[in-house]
Amino acid sequence: MIAPPDSNMNGPGSKASEYHEATKHSEVSVRTSGHYLDWDNKPSPFKVYTALPLQDLPTDFLKPALNALIAISTVPKDKDSAAMGVDTLAELLFFSAGITREVKVQGRGTFYFRAAPATGALYPIELYVVCKKLEGLEAGVYHFSPGDFSLSRLRGGDWTRTLSSYAGLRPDISAAPASIVLTSMAWRNSWKYQARSYRHWFWDGGVIAANLLATASSAGLRSSVVLGFEDEAVNRLLGLRARKEAAIAICPLGMSASASGQPAGGRSPDELPPPIDPDFLPLSRTEVESPDVWEAHEASGLRDFSEVITWTKSREERAPSPTAPLSDRSYPLERTLQRPDEGPDLAQAILRRGSTRRFSPEPITYEQLSNVLYYSTRGVPLGLPSRETLLETYLISNAVKGLPNGSYRLDRASGSLEQLRSGEFRDVGGYLCLGQPLFTGASAVLFLMTELGEDLRLLGDRGYRAAQFEAGVAAGRMYLASYAQGMGASGTTFYDDQVTEFFSPSASKMTPMMALGIGVPGYRARFGRVLPKRLTREQMAAGSISR
Repeated sequence: MIAPPDSNMNGPGSKASEYHEATKHSEVSVRTSGHYLDWDNKPSPFKVYTALPLQDLPTDFLKPALNALIAISTVPKDKDSAAMGVDTLAELLFFSAGITREVKVQGRGTFYFRAAPATGALYPIELYVVCKKLEGLEAGVYHFSPGDFSLSRLRGGDWTRTLSSYAGLRPDISAAPASIVLTSMAWRNSWKYQARSYRHWFWDGGVIAANLLATASSAGLRSSVVLGFEDEAVNRLLGLRARKEAAIAICPLGMSASASGQPAGGRSPDELPPPIDPDFLPLSRTEVESPDVWEAHEASGLRDFSEVITWTKSREERAPSPTAPLSDRSYPLERTLQRPDEGPDLAQAILRRGSTRRFSPEPITYEQLSNVLYYSTRGVPLGLPSRETLLETYLISNAVKGLPNGSYRLDRASGSLEQLRSGEFRDVGGYLCLGQPLFTGASAVLFLMTELGEDLRLLGDRGYRAAQFEAGVAAGRMYLASYAQGMGASGTTFYDDQVTEFFSPSASKMTPMMALGIGVPGYRARFGRVLPKRLTREQMAAGSISR
């Protein structure tokens, strides 16, 4: 691997590795934490600009009607990018991050929940639009406000080629009519989760990207995810404040198939947009910076064009870890072949989704589990330079018709589950998920894991971002695949080393990135809103809970 001078591309012992080790959960760390939640200082989930030009998004957009399982697992081959207008953009934004339901809690006010889940329902991820002139929308750089379903204009003019240049002259960005940039407002999540919240940047960003990619697929738009870009330059383009908010991914939408070829155009090596610092309402009375989070993030930054090119170009392939065939304990996936116009559509799956709070003892079928595993783990279009995917899936089966209870590893090459151990592991699954009874009751508990040492060796510290983000996308797809089949799902954190130990020796080199419980909900779930909510500025300023 060729790295630029003073590069941060290090393996184990790097800042990312140090951060990960320091933020692992254990029984001791969880029980001895002195952290408490100051509810009077809870950050608002809405970023409210005070003086930017505002444009309401249309609410009469189409709903994503493609079969949900097909939508989450495929990318259209081609689409005329000129067909994308502000109505399509509104559809993409609503079904990715719009408010889909509200719940009034006596004495606590109203909670506003969104199309994609978020750790602690804190919603740290913001969406920005960098677009050419669309039908109904002028070219510019915009911030999406889910509260009143509007766009605030940060910059006028077409900045798509500039954004492409910050990502190594990516042709998919320059050819796309619009790109969505995902950012994280650090304080929103660190208020509750402290230093471990850096992991949540990518979990929460990934699940939004899962919705966004699937909605784009339903609309016939090619899409992808770009993780390699000049951090400071993209942050400057969006007017983000240092050590407050940072870009984590770029999602170009609507490019033609031919755009995946050669880089487009050139750039001045010193090209930077004029700085902007638009005022917005404070999230809380006070904010506490988490230096461990920012040190880990900045250590994985790409500083200039040459570093982006070096990071994104092809390197040595990482061969799959060899595993011995377990023919007598191998269970081929029994997935259902899907038709585009049959079964629950993507809109239904998204509007049904809500993190399950209680599972029924009723078992799920092996066909349902197979569909979740197959359609959620097809290649995520991250364009990683070392391999198609960084993840492997392990699980505990508690109540799955047609699959004996036990622990398993998904073998993607053979399309089967390989049993590691047989037995009853309900209590183990609940224990691994911080002892939460919810996951003791799940029909299956899934763990998305990666060989983190290899990720860091091949991709440097930024490989940590990539592994966590891909886990978020895969988990987001698992949510949608579960709800499309009448099941429920809930994501969770975990005891890091104990997860690896339980699935060893198969997982002895693996590190858990994210966990998810699936099963039949123990209650009738509410259906989300079909039309966007338009809160007043006063409601957004008060946050998600009336105080």
